[in-house]
Amino acid sequence: MPSIPAQLEEAARKEREAFEALPTFEELCVSWPLYTELRTTHRRYLSQLRRMEFQFDAHCVGCNDRSTFKFGGSRGGGAGLKSDDDWMLKAGMFDIVMSCQRKGHQYVFSFYYDGAELLKFGQLPSLEDIVGADIAKFRPLLRDGYFAELRRATGLASHGIGIGAFVYLRRIFEKLIHDHHRMLSDDGKAVEKFDRLRMDEKIDALKDVLPPALVRHKAAYGILSVGLHELDEDSCRKHFPVVRAAIIEILEQDLQARERERASAALEAEIAKISENLKGRNTESQPEK
Repeated sequence: MPSIPAQLEEAARKEREAFEALPTFEELCVSWPLYTELRTTHRRYLSQLRRMEFQFDAHCVGCNDRSTFKFGGSRGGGAGLKSDDDWMLKAGMFDIVMSCQRKGHQYVFSFYYDGAELLKFGQLPSLEDIVGADIAKFRPLLRDGYFAELRRATGLASHGIGIGAFVYLRRIFEKLIHDHHRMLSDDGKAVEKFDRLRMDEKIDALKDVLPPALVRHKAAYGILSVGLHELDEDSCRKHFPVVRAAIIEILEQDLQARERERASAALEAEIAKISENLKGRNTESQPEK
């Protein structure tokens, strides 16, 4: 039989893993669509969300720049319940107010907890306003209307429309997967019968050109292989943040690669210019025969 310290250590490990499996507070506030439910009775998670301090980085619509947001106070989170050990599990509505550390602009996120499920039912500014401006840098990577579809998906999700938003995301995700397979094909590394593979199999086949985290958790994208007629609002709302985050990660990697190529080309051009100038000087300095 395990010793008491070993039992306590095992319990702490399980509690920590359960906490880490839940969405981060940043994801919950900034990425989760409205009317998405999270089933949890994790005391530490709920108490930190409702009462304790936390912070995250996000685009500030007031500053029109990225900023750090810190906990600015909770309304209704647990007032008057401190003496109750289970106050964080009590049903009720509460607002979380996050303050921009640049100029004090405030974001408000509204939740309802019924004792078993946490529901996000409101926020100001909207999800589309917050994340829409932050993805503008990806416009050159998503041509042919796909950038507009990414914004439209976010807008639909912010109003709790799951299937419609998810369909747009799936189109974009599939396009990015197709584009990266084409990159391999151009290098003579095309995957045989690629179009017949399931999405998780396609991701694994493209592990050399996709973000490592996406490849490690490829099973999470199995829903992208599900037929449209099999989708429902709840599952689409649940998977929306995960799929959107994967799209952003792919775009971030592609943008960094593009910037590295531009920097390398600029450096080569500058070196060539300097070399040409040095050649000219060496020619001028040589004595006449």
